[in-house]
Amino acid sequence: MQVSRDASNQLAIDPNATERLSSLARSNPKEAIRQVASQFEAILLNQMMASMRSNGFDGEEDSSELGTYRGMLDQQMVNAMVQGGGTGLAEMLARQIEGVARIDKTATPAASSGMLPLPALPAATAKAIRQYTEAAGTATAAPAPVAIPSERQAFVSTLLPHAGQAAERLGVAPELLVGHAALESGWGNRSIRHPDGRESYNLFGIKAGGAWRGESVATLTTEYVDGKPRKQVESFRSYPSLQAAFDDYAKLLEGSSRYQRALNQGDNAQGFAVALQQGGYATDPAYARKLAGVAQSLLAR
Repeated sequence: MQVSRDASNQLAIDPNATERLSSLARSNPKEAIRQVASQFEAILLNQMMASMRSNGFDGEEDSSELGTYRGMLDQQMVNAMVQGGGTGLAEMLARQIEGVARIDKTATPAASSGMLPLPALPAATAKAIRQYTEAAGTATAAPAPVAIPSERQAFVSTLLPHAGQAAERLGVAPELLVGHAALESGWGNRSIRHPDGRESYNLFGIKAGGAWRGESVATLTTEYVDGKPRKQVESFRSYPSLQAAFDDYAKLLEGSSRYQRALNQGDNAQGFAVALQQGGYATDPAYARKLAGVAQSLLAR
């Protein structure tokens, strides 16, 4: 079965096409079902493209103009995919809806009433769509805030006074910085120490690159390569105090063009977290979701 692409392609860029589709539903319900199914496929493909674009590459800097261009390019790519036959989802949906609605037998009543006789989708189809929607939503959305356990309150109380000045420099709530430190250090349980047991006070997992002139310490860490976790030894910065750690963290974010979108986010935990991930702060694909969840829990306490 070949699904027509005419109205479905127009709907993606022309809202007035819905009127033409409504007219088609009255005159040819079967064709209308096929075009609606094709449009649904286009929407899912657009969501997939948006999800991929939300995860930036290390060192990638996007201007608003580049974002607009990419949006237009993605739309054209989706349109080309749908016109070229799509993924097969549209054909599957059209066949199942036609079969359940028995459109060939009920086309006349539908045309006279102006409504398509469409019952609920089959259970298998509805389940597949629901699972896709939930997966797409949780890829970047932060989990709901949860109460901070009492044993972690001491960690928060210790860090908040040191976070204030750095947070003011960055234009964000101090809870966002404490949340970031909590995520990187496992609420202080995964602190980076020297071989002799000395504390490095590296709360934010900042590595010691070639430009770093301070003390450093090597430790085992987890990096994600092609979306898969991998253990490897890296060199991290070491500080003389908690305050020095927060000061260097603020200096890093202020001075790097990669993290400018994270500045002045106020108490917007989601915006702050997404900006850091897009700037390449971490390789974990779920980093923004995790960070936003911890920070929102601190804001809500």
